[in-house]
Amino acid sequence: MEVVRIPGIEGRALRAVIPSGAARSVRIGTLGPGGTSSEHIAQLMLRCIGDPGGFDVVLKDTFEQCLGDLVGELIDLALVPHAYSNINAFYMHPALRPVSVFHGSTPEYGLATRVDFAFDEELLHTETVVTHPAPIPMLEHYIDGPVHIVTVTSTSQAAGHVADGRYNIALTNEQAVEQYNLKFVRRFSRIPMTWTVFSRRKAGDVHAGNVHGRA
Repeated sequence: MEVVRIPGIEGRALRAVIPSGAARSVRIGTLGPGGTSSEHIAQLMLRCIGDPGGFDVVLKDTFEQCLGDLVGELIDLALVPHAYSNINAFYMHPALRPVSVFHGSTPEYGLATRVDFAFDEELLHTETVVTHPAPIPMLEHYIDGPVHIVTVTSTSQAAGHVADGRYNIALTNEQAVEQYNLKFVRRFSRIPMTWTVFSRRKAGDVHAGNVHGRA
């Protein structure tokens, strides 16, 4: 069951960022490549507010790129999960403001391998698990003993590295497992998450005068 809850006031705030008579879709940036939990939530969010045609989801390699592109006006909004360790950089940036905050659970996470890989529990003590940093604490709750880990920029990239044979086991989500034709060998759970959509400040926003150098 997909779980995205956007209160009425937050949904209205999202719909309000679509300018009347806009010549193009509003560009909302989040973490890619395809198959990330961020992309999944972005698509569910747009369906939930009832106007997906007014938005264009733009996938970036890192959330740092999302921040830079938002400030640089290459995208109009950025969708960021609160599990992102440097989300404070968005909140503290004088040129940005939060537009909407909502709840959205990720796809199911777990350990995945290639379909032809012979997995055995003992391999968790010898193989390297490739993962995005955010879900690493799940391993402490679902796996007995230490696990050797290498980190990459997204859960989708982790799945891709297993698909191309660079690693044999990924901690990744169900979307990426399907996209890269992997198989779950251990299923964990969805991750209940809250998310913020950020935009650039406008001239009338609080503190916007300081952003533009006016007293």
